[in-house]
Amino acid sequence: MLRWILDWVILTFSISVASYFLPFIYISGEATWERIKIAFIAGLVLGLFNLIVKPIIKIFSLPINILTLGLFNIIINAGMLWLVDLIIKGLEIEGFWGYVWSSLVISIISIIVSKVIFYKEKKQ
Repeated sequence: MLRWILDWVILTFSISVASYFLPFIYISGEATWERIKIAFIAGLVLGLFNLIVKPIIKIFSLPINILTLGLFNIIINAGMLWLVDLIIKGLEIEGFWGYVWSSLVISIISIIVSKVIFYKEKKQ
């Protein structure tokens, strides 16, 4: 349970950093607290989709994933981000390439932060 909560916080941080650096992902809100709240909700929803929906989609897309040597995972991640964008009002991502680049940046940031946080845990 603690691991899932930390993953949620990492996803929230990744979405916030991606919205800061990428021009096609925008978190609306007048106050900083409103933007943080939207990022937390988006991180929660993305975490739930990654936990429940993503494994099912990966099983069904296994043949195309094998043919593309795993590059289709980028499209799956972009699709998960698209679903989050549909559900969360206040998170706006522009265009197909916006979803692709945002999912890449969010994934890279999440991987790096996870490796830093869970480095000690893996060593034992």
